[in-house]
Amino acid sequence: MKNYNRLLEGKRVFVTTGARGIGKEIALLFASQGAVVAVGGKNVPRLCQTIKEIQEVSPKSRGYEVELGNKENVEQVGIQILEDFGGIDILVNTVGINDHGRVDECTEEQVEKMISVNYKSFLRFSKIFLPGMRERKNGNIINISSIHSVETMPGFGIYAGTKGAMNATSRAMALDYASEGIRVNCICPGLIMSDNMIDEIQTYPEGEERERFMELLYRMQPLEPGTMENIADAALYLASDMSTYTTGQILMVDGGASIKAH
Repeated sequence: MKNYNRLLEGKRVFVTTGARGIGKEIALLFASQGAVVAVGGKNVPRLCQTIKEIQEVSPKSRGYEVELGNKENVEQVGIQILEDFGGIDILVNTVGINDHGRVDECTEEQVEKMISVNYKSFLRFSKIFLPGMRERKNGNIINISSIHSVETMPGFGIYAGTKGAMNATSRAMALDYASEGIRVNCICPGLIMSDNMIDEIQTYPEGEERERFMELLYRMQPLEPGTMENIADAALYLASDMSTYTTGQILMVDGGASIKAH
């Protein structure tokens, strides 16, 4: 019988962005389940606060300032984490930036930034940590993708493309590394009341305009909008021994949005 009390006891985890939002929620949950967690982020004050919270339950956890769109910085931070932790057992790629606009409206700089941050950072960190996983014959990569990788809305062309690429590459990686004990899966959040979503809600003036926007949000899926905890729980399932027979999957955690005809 498996022990589902502290599901990640002794595991070394790297969450690529966890200063706030979904990444922070995942890092806190994983630490509470026995993991030692490395957390990346570029907002240093928020990152320091997050690490302080995590260290209350996992004292050896650490934070790392990282700019995910910078190849050299990503490689430098990845190597430092290997030196500090001796290896990573579970890699959680959590980043996702979106400059809204149709393809012909996006500048080359915007396109390159979204590809570099959303897609290439996942590849770069995977390349750094995969050799150790292969040597140990054990590893787990969890990619936080998006519902937009499967079905989307106007103005999400490049963002949807980067997340779709993440899905496709994850499935191919799952095939490539299964024989070496490494699993690769994606989580596709739907509408989540994350820190970023709350920031967006607050851009609407209080009153009728905000109420209309909130009504739209609640109509998007059969269930109510999700929480960051919902995504963290799904990530814990994929990170733990509860999912040892699960790889190459695209897990929709979207309140049923993907099954609803709008």
